[in-house]
Amino acid sequence: MMDGSPAKNQADSLRPFHIVVWGATGFVGKLVCEHLARDYQGEGIQWALAGRNKSKLEAVREEISAIDPSLKTLDILLGDIKDEASLDALVSQTQVLLATAGPFARLATPLVAACVRNGTHYCDITGEIPWVRRMIQEHHEEAERKGVAVVHCCGYDSVPSDLGAFYMATHMKQMGKKCASVTTLVGPAKGTFSGGTLASLFGAFFEEPAEDRKAVADPYCLDPPNSRRGHDKADFWGVGYNRPTGKFTMPFLMQPVNTRIVRRSNALLGHAYGEEFRYSEAMEAPFVVAMLGALALFWAFLLFSIRPLHGLYRRLLPKVPGPSKELQRKGYWTHTLVAESQEEEGVAPAVVLGRVCGQRDPGYWETSRFLLEAGLCLALQKQDLEKSGLRRGGVLTPASAMGSRLIARLKRAGVTFEVQHNNSREE
Repeated sequence: MMDGSPAKNQADSLRPFHIVVWGATGFVGKLVCEHLARDYQGEGIQWALAGRNKSKLEAVREEISAIDPSLKTLDILLGDIKDEASLDALVSQTQVLLATAGPFARLATPLVAACVRNGTHYCDITGEIPWVRRMIQEHHEEAERKGVAVVHCCGYDSVPSDLGAFYMATHMKQMGKKCASVTTLVGPAKGTFSGGTLASLFGAFFEEPAEDRKAVADPYCLDPPNSRRGHDKADFWGVGYNRPTGKFTMPFLMQPVNTRIVRRSNALLGHAYGEEFRYSEAMEAPFVVAMLGALALFWAFLLFSIRPLHGLYRRLLPKVPGPSKELQRKGYWTHTLVAESQEEEGVAPAVVLGRVCGQRDPGYWETSRFLLEAGLCLALQKQDLEKSGLRRGGVLTPASAMGSRLIARLKRAGVTFEVQHNNSREE
């Protein structure tokens, strides 16, 4: 159990900032700042830029002041991940720290520790499951005791998957049924990856110690110790067919991240989705494309597993920092959600289709907006979250920390969550 939340709320109210954006000079960090400048003018949100390089942070401040002139005097906080005292001084000034700079295993470990020490909520956009597992082992108990929310994977990995599963399981419960499974089908989508994103994925999949890589192969590797295990098996890397939608599928590269986050959400919420709940995801594709895609991923994983060649692979990663504003605006993404109820005697399982989608580039524009809304949810809706029955402290997930409150914020930001059942649509 956590310490008394009223005391923490009082301490939070004395901090000068609701949000501090760490890594504000990076591509995603700048986008977070632009969202704040453009969409939250005059809202009374107190925030600051943070990082190591003052001149680069001043340049970002100059850029965003073109959107909102009042930001010309926006505060800048300096810190260094190698200087514990500087991080303590920085994070103790804010209710929530948003971390945007990866690879997180290399650059964010001291930030998480500082936030837990100082009672500061933390959100990031990592997809590095071995590192998330270590943060759970090192910080969950203390963060839970202090009522500090450490929320990893608040970007495209894994917000649509995590909140989508939460949304569908909640709908099943409202129908009076127990949810047996949710399958996420990714696509169609249009977006890009930068070299930095690919480097983070490469490191998480291939450069972590063998012991850690073996541990995260377990579908339930992020679940609390001794919690009930469901029936999910190893990730599926072949060609599949989803009968309710009539779609062929191929492997989705981020399934090892998203599936484990969804399962941790269910476990942290007391198996609210169901004790036997199963979750999987794949990309929808025509049969030939699915075959070729599965083969391409097989050979890519085989080649990337040759450790002596890792230096060469890193040099070959693209150096492009991210997509242009035009490409971000032309991006889009769709997740089709297939939920199935548990079998009941004499009654066929109900199958419910849902959808989560957005009209911007998922890897950058949407990722930055997801992260921002998660941070604002923690900072501005404390009392609402306390009454929600969700988890208030620990190393959490977007669904277990914020659930329907974050869904509501994302809907207002333009993300669609909808359920289609018996050809009727419910918003």
